[in-house]
Amino acid sequence: MKDENMPDFIDEGSPEETHAFIQWKGTDVCMDFHCECGAHNHFDGYFAYTVKCQHCGAVWEMPHYLKPRKADQRTYEYWRENPQKLEPDEDHCDAEGSALPVPNGVRETGG
Repeated sequence: MKDENMPDFIDEGSPEETHAFIQWKGTDVCMDFHCECGAHNHFDGYFAYTVKCQHCGAVWEMPHYLKPRKADQRTYEYWRENPQKLEPDEDHCDAEGSALPVPNGVRETGG
């Protein structure tokens, strides 16, 4: 059961442009975090759904949506040998299993 105070991240700010949805599963993360107060923090561990700045005490929720950058001429040579291949989302495939675009205005819920 969902806590009534827990925000519904899936419905907040679903972008229409290229994006990635992260479904946090409690996995290990190594994170450098630069707070708005100017402090530079670091975290190595599990369950970083929220983090707390050790300087100002602000608590930050980790986003579910990321805006990826397309590799350009400057970065392509570095990344071209090791990208992870995306698989089509089974809910958005044609009869042959190829990925279909999602119509504009349809909100994704991740998955």
